[in-house]
Amino acid sequence: EAMAAGQNVILSTGTGSGKTEAFMLPIIDHCLRLRDQGAPDGVVAVLVYPMNALANDQLDRLRMTLAGTRITFGRYTGETPDHFDENEHRYSAPVTYTSAQRDAYKAGKVRFGSEGLPYPWEEAVDKESIRAMRPRILLTNYAQLEYLLLRDRDLDLFRGAPLRFLVFDEVHTYTGALGSEVACLIRRLRDVARKRADEVIMIGTSATVSE
Repeated sequence: EAMAAGQNVILSTGTGSGKTEAFMLPIIDHCLRLRDQGAPDGVVAVLVYPMNALANDQLDRLRMTLAGTRITFGRYTGETPDHFDENEHRYSAPVTYTSAQRDAYKAGKVRFGSEGLPYPWEEAVDKESIRAMRPRILLTNYAQLEYLLLRDRDLDLFRGAPLRFLVFDEVHTYTGALGSEVACLIRRLRDVARKRADEVIMIGTSATVSE
């Protein structure tokens, strides 16, 4: 409710208690409204994770959640390939996964890509398609976000983007010199997107920060 009202939020609660859902629901709701309005493409939410493993976990959730919705997303980390592997599989149109596919994935019987489940149409799987699609939701880490804001070929992701949400997972890790660098990074991102501070909702999550 606070995010829907445009307020900056710190989510501090135990592991597995719903932090991801708390910020993803307002983000997805906003993206659905833009989709229904026929709004132009562009990055709406940047989700920054301190470790690639956390970004990968979120990526799998988004694949299941957003398949068939026409809400685009992508992961830009050091693990993201430059070009799409022709041996991989991706749906050519928005398609939801069947119950059987979901059950098989949850049971660990199939994986995404060449090993069973096609990637959803909504996913920008490689760096090339991320630049072309300018996905609504972008998963990354602070180091890769720094690179994106340095290279001219990547700046179009954020130039004039309809940026509305900026999420930092494990926000307690950004202290000292790193915290100062990330604060400057946030200002640079807003500047490239031509957004005032009050136009971007800042969200920090942590299972460590106490009240």
